[in-house]
Parts: sequence; structure tokens; C-alpha cells
Amino acid sequence: MAIKIISDVHGEYGALADRLEPDDTAVLLGDYLNLIDFRTLEGILSEVFSSEEVAHALALLAGGDRENAKRQIREVVGNSPEKQARMGELIHGAYSDFFASIPCRCYMLYGNTDNPALMRHYAGDNVTIIESGTEELDGQVFGFISGTPHGPWTIGLPGEMEVEKFEAFVASLGPVDVLCTHYPPAVDDLTWDVEAGRDEAGSHALLGYVDTFKPSHHYFGHVHNPRATALRRGETCLVNVGYFRRGKTVVVHPVDCK
Repeated sequence: MAIKIISDVHGEYGALADRLEPDDTAVLLGDYLNLIDFRTLEGILSEVFSSEEVAHALALLAGGDRENAKRQIREVVGNSPEKQARMGELIHGAYSDFFASIPCRCYMLYGNTDNPALMRHYAGDNVTIIESGTEELDGQVFGFISGTPHGPWTIGLPGEMEVEKFEAFVASLGPVDVLCTHYPPAVDDLTWDVEAGRDEAGSHALLGYVDTFKPSHHYFGHVHNPRATALRRGETCLVNVGYFRRGKTVVVHPVDCK
């Protein structure tokens, strides 16, 4: 049995199934829907909106005009029951395909792009969805915290939450051997996305947790192209497990962080 840790699947469900064996334990760190691939403009949004609408909204977001981008998206969707229905169909279908692709025992977080209620609806008996809490895996206590706190690039997605709520999850966790989150700790080389050219900020509460409780590893995702994928902070190995959609990366615990 291997404990395999994966994040940011973003629609690559066939590749996910290929990399998991029935006797593995999967730990999935969020962002399972492919709403839009910024590189190719493929995804659920591109099947509902025109390419011009998608490109314009992304340009507004890239320029930091999040409120205008959100308003335009709401106006387009809100004025079209057909588009609302189509979005719902595609999201439901994606979650059905996603959960069908998991062949093993799985412990799962939700990311900012995920819908926690729909995930719980489609999850099978082999899946445990954890908002915040702990599980013992292979003799070690794993701590889990889902979602992302509101920050400089949040746009009102279902897996986003108030900073106070996220930090309350961190404060309530207690000591663990291994910490698993979707969101990164506030370390510049782990939060700066070199392709997007922006800082995802990260959580100072997570960084404080690492400094206080010193888990052997902190695994996370969210940042697709960080300056560094792994570094050591005191006794803890901080590991961005990768943007699975592009690299099909599977991390096997424990990672050797030198």
C-alpha cells in the first residue's frame, strides 16, 4: 500500500485512475473541476460562454479588476437560464466522472473551485470528505483543512471562505504528524506563481501552525507554478504536490525533503 497525495486534478480523471491502485490510499487536496484552463481556455466555462466572453473575463482578472469580471460573469449567466442549466449539467457530470475514477480508499479536501455540497452528493463509500479534522493513516495522524481564505485573487467560488473561518480550522486542529491543505503557507517561494506572475499570498496561520507543532510534512497545492516545489522550514518539509492536470504528478508519502 502506498499513500499517494495529489492536488489540482482539474478534470484529468482518466489519468487519476491510471495512477491509483486498489490497495493505495489516496489523499486528494482539492480543485477537481476544470472550470477553465488558463493556458488553453479549455474547460466548463468555455463550453458555456463564447471564447470572447471567457478571454475578456480572464483579462480583467489578470489585470486585477476582479469585481468587474465577477459582475460581467453574473450578468451573462443571470440573464440566461439556458446557460445556468448548462453549467449545472456540466458540473454534475464532471463530479460523477471524478468520483467514478477513484479505485481505492480516499481522503479528500475541497479546494476553492470545488462545490462541497455536490462533492458529498456524489462521493462513494470509499471516499471521506474532510472540511477540517484528522485521520490516522498507516500509523500517522494526518490533519486536513479544506478550502481557501478570501485573499487578493478570490472571486466568490464555493470553496472560498472568510479568513476567520479558515484560521479557526487551523487553530482547532491540534498537533498532527502530517498536515494536508489545499492552500499554501505564507512562504514567498511557495506562493508566487511564475507563469501567472502573481502572489497567491498564502496563510500566515498555516505557517504559524507549522512553526508551533512541527509536523514532519505539510502537503498542499493551489499554486500551479511556484518558484519552489519543496523546501524545509525547521523540522517540516513543505511540499507543493503539483498541478496534476499538467504534470500528472503523484507524490508518495513520505517525501525526502533535503
